[in-house]
Amino acid sequence: MRIQGLIMAIPTIFFSFLLLYLVLWNLYYSFTNWSLLNPHPSFVGLQTYMSLLSTEYFSISFTHSILLSAGAVVFGNLLGLLFASLLYFLGNERLRSLYLSLLIYPLSISMAANSLIWLWLFNIHIGINWFLRMLHLPTPLWLSSPSMEFPSLMIVVIWAYAGLSLIFYLAAFMGVDKSLIEAARIDKASPFRILFRVLLPNSMNGFIVSSALLFLFSFRVFSPPYLLSGGPTNIFLQTSVVYMYYLFTTEYFAQASAVATIITAIATAVVIPYALYGIKRWMKHE
Repeated sequence: MRIQGLIMAIPTIFFSFLLLYLVLWNLYYSFTNWSLLNPHPSFVGLQTYMSLLSTEYFSISFTHSILLSAGAVVFGNLLGLLFASLLYFLGNERLRSLYLSLLIYPLSISMAANSLIWLWLFNIHIGINWFLRMLHLPTPLWLSSPSMEFPSLMIVVIWAYAGLSLIFYLAAFMGVDKSLIEAARIDKASPFRILFRVLLPNSMNGFIVSSALLFLFSFRVFSPPYLLSGGPTNIFLQTSVVYMYYLFTTEYFAQASAVATIITAIATAVVIPYALYGIKRWMKHE
């Protein structure tokens, strides 16, 4: 059994070492001056990072990434919790499956396709505004106004990933001991009370997993800000990943590697505590 387990682990070990090699390779070049003007890179230490951190474009793009991730975590969790609660207390299994499939549908298509759909919806003539005009409601300029561009991007990302939070919350609710639910119903507790007194306290795992994945997915998102802005140079929609792509395509390879290293470090800082927490809970169950 040990030999069989080792053989099955070989692909994981191989790709783990490959990933580690690529991360270290990228880290090395982030300490060089490799660019179009320096085709033969030399080691410059932290000079690349210092020049990168002093640029306004990096500061703006990094701020956008943090705000986008924070918005996805907060509003994605709230929407996921709302949808999961509604589906959990829905008595009809067929309707629950139907609504669940509709709510998680954005997860089944690429973010590029999601972005193109929203490009049509944000069209000020034939999109959401057409419906708002029929109701005599205000019509935002969405992608046509600098003040509305980033909120529009956040809407797209939250809409695309809210279903992820829904899946984990609903799975956590379904895993709660049914005897606790029956006892609460015998005491004539309302669904609202059951949600906040029974389901949520026993669904902390769903919140942790949902928050970690929402942060990671939104922090590294590329297609929505790129497609909604029409390229990598729109400062109002530029995120860290888009800025990294811009640096790479303009052949500032060392600076692009530095941005990639910072993104990797932040993602690792989010993943490792979550992994350690999961291992700790698994060992307790064992």
